[in-house]
Amino acid sequence: MKLFNSKTIILFFFVAYCTCNIYSCAAIQAPPGGPKDNTPPTLLFSIPSSGATNLSLKKVELVFSEHLLEKSVASSISILPKTLSPISVQYKGKKLIISLPDDLLDNQTYILLINRDLKDENGVSIDEGIQLAFSTGDIIDTSELSGRIFSDVEASCLLWKIKDSTDQSDFFKRLPDYSIDANDKGVYKFNYLSNGSYKVLGVERSESGSLIDPNSSIYGVPFFKRIHIDSSNSTINNINIFFPEVSRSASVVNGKWVNDKTGMITFDNPIDDFEKSILVSVKYGDNDIQAKTFIDNKDSKIVHFLLEDSVGVDIKTLINVESVFENGIMVIDSAVVSARTKSSQDTTYLKINNYSTGSTLKIEEEIINPFDIYFSKIIYEENIDNAFSLLKDSSIIDFNLVQISPMHYQINPVKNWLPETEYSINIMRENFKLNKGRSIKDSTMVIKFKTSKPEQFGNLIGDVVSPHPNSIVVRLKSLEKASYFYDAYVNSNSSFKINKIPEGVYSLMFYQDLDKNNKYSFGHLSPYQSSEWFEIRSDTISIRSNWDMEVAKINLSEK
Repeated sequence: MKLFNSKTIILFFFVAYCTCNIYSCAAIQAPPGGPKDNTPPTLLFSIPSSGATNLSLKKVELVFSEHLLEKSVASSISILPKTLSPISVQYKGKKLIISLPDDLLDNQTYILLINRDLKDENGVSIDEGIQLAFSTGDIIDTSELSGRIFSDVEASCLLWKIKDSTDQSDFFKRLPDYSIDANDKGVYKFNYLSNGSYKVLGVERSESGSLIDPNSSIYGVPFFKRIHIDSSNSTINNINIFFPEVSRSASVVNGKWVNDKTGMITFDNPIDDFEKSILVSVKYGDNDIQAKTFIDNKDSKIVHFLLEDSVGVDIKTLINVESVFENGIMVIDSAVVSARTKSSQDTTYLKINNYSTGSTLKIEEEIINPFDIYFSKIIYEENIDNAFSLLKDSSIIDFNLVQISPMHYQINPVKNWLPETEYSINIMRENFKLNKGRSIKDSTMVIKFKTSKPEQFGNLIGDVVSPHPNSIVVRLKSLEKASYFYDAYVNSNSSFKINKIPEGVYSLMFYQDLDKNNKYSFGHLSPYQSSEWFEIRSDTISIRSNWDMEVAKINLSEK
């Protein structure tokens, strides 16, 4: 018996096709993609509202503009001043219910702080910290303290209310009474403060919830030793803080000998900023010898050390690295590495690390810029002048050879370089013999390069209105090359001038060099020392070649 004919089968598949399409069309979905939500969540209202007094309820309800990311809630809400018992937070999408601790003091203004860790479901953080005030008494404290933190890292501001004379110097040994995140411009503001004396500190945001370690924490100290708030001084502004530009602390990863006179120490972070401060000694038997140190030409995490005399082959030694402090912060951790001297011979050839054919040397009209040569190995010979010759075309040019380190030499012509001219440096192997390892491979190594047009500079001229009387320094800092800055003192006529500035965009800073050390002193915690006064101008300075830029009648803020 034939159950289905061809027409029946065709009709079945047609109906199935239409049915699938109908149901497909009925399942309406949002189109994929679209613009990413970058709108930060906002607080719509709180119950009770901020400013409420005689707080009796132990719950505060917060309602936001959108659903929050639940895992961000717990770490983003706190109560200030700190209480013995913690708050608890109940998550309900757009709503948070805060249960306050039972140990709230009478007649005390408390701040419910929401920091910038709070995010919406898309991971967008709130713009800046939120402060809500409630009082267990009849009044709300209304004093304010604000300022700006100048830092290359995300920062928070910490505030301690000083209890007694001991607390004056040791305040940082306890957790702060108040803490708030600075916004993206470094601005911070404490509201609802009570009368009393305070200490202020800026810290890296990641450390705002921890005790401060004066030896390792990145922090900034204000100019003011102590800040006093009372009825006559209830709004305090411009408590600005300047973070030291300190690299991450570095620790020794390993140490080894290259031969019986030289070795290498590897760190976990670059240490080129502290090259002159590194101290390395070698102990073996009854000997304790200070080593000469210098940074590797190619890798700033590596330090070479060199002894004048050979230790001997296969000798057990202790390589000791001393700790280094910068602006009161430990930047290099101490270490002791056990290592044996090497017995193997170096079979590699000596090379130049920085040389590239056709390189250009930037020159100036009045200053002789050196040509740097970075070797791949330590050069032991002190008198190797005869190994080098400097030529323009076929003419020999008089020069001086300067050793910067055993791996770094400079060629300085007696007369300045000619602009846009080709030069060559010849290194002769027969006059360049190493005590350890092989010299250059070829009989003569030739380095060819060309000089640039003379670099052009501009000048900055300015004056200030009623300058602070003692040792005011103006600093012009490059916004394009972080390490470039130029200082000059404001003279007795309230004016200043900085000459020979490379073309570019700069920021302008003033500071008071009270200790006369020709640099800004950031202050430190142990023992406590406030920073020097400073002011960083908001506008930028554009320097043009062969041009005097004038900035007149600058009003400095009060200290």
